[in-house]
Amino acid sequence: MSKRIYALLVGLPLFLVLTGCWDMKLIQDTNYVTAIGFDYEDGQYVVYAQMVDFSNVAKQEGGKSGQPASVWSGHEKGGTIVEAMARLYQTSQQRMFWGQVSSIVFTQKALEHGISYYKDGLIRFREIRYTQWVYGTKEPIDRIFLMLPFFNQSPLGSILHQPEDTYRQRSYIRPLRLQKVVATYREPGATLLLPSLGIADTVWKENGKNDPKLKVNGMFVISDKLPPAWVKDDDLIGLRWLDRDTKRSNVMLRKNGVPAASITVDGPRAEIEPATVGEGKTSYSVRVRGKFFVSELLEQMEQSELENEATKAVTAEIERTFDYGKKRGLDLYQLEHTLYRKKFPDWSKLTHNGETRLNVIDLQSVRVELKLVHSGMYKVKERGKEY
Repeated sequence: MSKRIYALLVGLPLFLVLTGCWDMKLIQDTNYVTAIGFDYEDGQYVVYAQMVDFSNVAKQEGGKSGQPASVWSGHEKGGTIVEAMARLYQTSQQRMFWGQVSSIVFTQKALEHGISYYKDGLIRFREIRYTQWVYGTKEPIDRIFLMLPFFNQSPLGSILHQPEDTYRQRSYIRPLRLQKVVATYREPGATLLLPSLGIADTVWKENGKNDPKLKVNGMFVISDKLPPAWVKDDDLIGLRWLDRDTKRSNVMLRKNGVPAASITVDGPRAEIEPATVGEGKTSYSVRVRGKFFVSELLEQMEQSELENEATKAVTAEIERTFDYGKKRGLDLYQLEHTLYRKKFPDWSKLTHNGETRLNVIDLQSVRVELKLVHSGMYKVKERGKEY
């Protein structure tokens, strides 16, 4: 047998077992889901899916696209969320990939039905990770999914998918990822504070016409002992001072009800301590420290006066939000969970090892310490000194 024939006989079977690209899928041959929404209607689970045109996602010269971004929203129903997701395949035209999902939205009805019914199907689905941003909403989900950012940019640049940049400038309501939602929901005595998405129809205009945009307009307060409650952002004004992730936030100082100065507080740090426990009643002391600079000075004020007024304003905001939550039976400051972590025997006794909620929660004291570090281009008077 010649060497050529021998080599052909030996090499031919090797070609049959070599790997190739016969099963390769191109980007344009796959539908990428970027957001999931959940609703509950007539005893069935409703799953929404958002898909975007990835040709608008790739960075173009100049950073902007001349064409409006394309976005699709679809939904299906099923006895479980996995069944509803599977029914979406009937009309998807191409393979659907769920590994690019970056946000999850629950309607109020879905939250009232119970977030635990959705959690199991989510975290077991092999293409879903724990890194998505999670929201609640009182708006129709398909309308939420069709909102676009400015300048024909990709839908992935909206608050729905990238809330952190906006939060750094206005630390009011902290965005939450799925991993934090699951962890908080499982913690004894904890309250889940889920950001709420709304739509601002009249704030922005494009060429004289209203251009609706997404906004974080409040929170859904979720506890395993109470039905979900929605709280608008104005009633959560004190929550930012006790949130460890707050970066910076603005405060308006008033004298006789008239705006006198606008300040920006950077990196406030809060400490909460259970002060007294007994007879089914718990009391807490709160201490907040931070620094601030002056953004606007409408009336001449000395440094000591600015610091005093800033302290009063922040203290009043903390007490206002606490009183609002107490009136509605909501633990907005996670005070019960603080007791669980710092004085577990007392928490176990008062709640019968987590079977009941704390009956009475009070604030014993609120101590705020704010220091002025910068007043802008114009100086303010220091105590006992002239300009």
